[in-house]
Amino acid sequence: MVEIISQHVDTLKQHYYVSKYIEDVEFKKYLSIVDDLTFLKKEAQTKNNDYSSESVTIDFGIHKFNVLPNSITGFSVVMSNSDITIALRKSKTIVSSSPLIKVEFRSEFLARRGYMQCIKIVNNFIKEHIISDYKVKISELHLATDIQGYQFSHLDFFRVKTRARTAQTHEDVTEYAKASVYGGLTTFSGFTFGGGNYHLRVYNKTLEITKKKQKAFAKPLLWEGKSNYDENKTVWRVEIQFRREKLKKLINYDNTTLDDYETTLNSIPALWDKALTDYRIMDIDDETCFDLLRGKRTFKNGNERLLTKNSIYAIFKRADTFSFWQDMKIWNGYYQSGVKTAFDVPKNGSLDYVSNSIKSLFSTMAKHYGSISSDTLIKAFVDSNNKSFKDKEISLIEDSINKQLDWFERIEFFKSNGVVSVPDYRDLEKSIYSTVSKATDNIYDVSFSPDIYERLDSRAIFNNKGGL
Repeated sequence: MVEIISQHVDTLKQHYYVSKYIEDVEFKKYLSIVDDLTFLKKEAQTKNNDYSSESVTIDFGIHKFNVLPNSITGFSVVMSNSDITIALRKSKTIVSSSPLIKVEFRSEFLARRGYMQCIKIVNNFIKEHIISDYKVKISELHLATDIQGYQFSHLDFFRVKTRARTAQTHEDVTEYAKASVYGGLTTFSGFTFGGGNYHLRVYNKTLEITKKKQKAFAKPLLWEGKSNYDENKTVWRVEIQFRREKLKKLINYDNTTLDDYETTLNSIPALWDKALTDYRIMDIDDETCFDLLRGKRTFKNGNERLLTKNSIYAIFKRADTFSFWQDMKIWNGYYQSGVKTAFDVPKNGSLDYVSNSIKSLFSTMAKHYGSISSDTLIKAFVDSNNKSFKDKEISLIEDSINKQLDWFERIEFFKSNGVVSVPDYRDLEKSIYSTVSKATDNIYDVSFSPDIYERLDSRAIFNNKGGL
């Protein structure tokens, strides 16, 4: 039986921006603090060059920090203690799209006090000692669940169902391999799916603690004292990483954007549910996993057949998600769903899209036909139109218009909920009306099904023109 030992926020990073309501006096006070810290930074650099073991410190009441001799890109000075790291930037103007302050919470601090209490402590500190008026954004958030009772293996790597394009397994050298002249013996320690802005990582937390003693705080702070924790069993961690680039593209069940600080914190259970839906471990038997590993299937008569994309899709479609994975969707006894990806608002003009589409067309034609002549261009349109009729029983141009109408409907939905606003998209609808009612083509016959007329009329796009 799989036991959930702990669910917690493992990593948290916040950006602080200048509020538009801040007064000049307050902003100058902040700049003065940065100047003082920069002076201490130079002192720390001198001690560092002299190989001095003494650190340069600064006290803010009960809070004490070390001022580091180095800084991070984009920030002027960095100070840290056992709980947090704070980076500050000296800005020439109050109005800026870049963050003024960056705070990274230590995992041990989050485990000891809980993320809500940690956030309260740090936000109050920033307000009292650094700058009184600010706006906060979460730049990185890691959600973690520690479990026992399931032993992950290499085969689980092939059970993961996801759209993520990047993936890797992790290995650790065993003690036997270290002592052997042959070496090369490793043990499976986990896997990662996805990229930096949004990814799943499953790893052997017990093994990590034996390798990195500074991670041992998890045992007394997160596991011990739990009635279902077994000292003799391995603890595996399932961890999801969100960065702001991903968060700001998400909306909640009530269509509020997760770029908002409070909304993000209140939506942690829903974020966790979305992640475990986007990354699922399917109940696929070991033999099929070996087939996926080899990329082929061996039949009883000895014949072999390569696994195509469609056959792999069918394997995952027939399989159910592991029951323990479904159980993990409940975050600390609370279940919430509904987080989804918002529509990406176009940032370029229509001509840019036309130009890029043409470039893409010629590039693909060159690779597929080996030519970009006028005859090849006509052949490409004819072949594409024939394929559209074969696959969807509609013409190429009707298929394109359907996709554009899908885009209109999504824009209207998000606009009505205050999420995005795309100006002048109605003009595009008028262009589509002209295309449908007057389209002619010298390459092939233009035809439309009754469905496209019905769809356009149902949206009342052309009411002012008397319909189609």
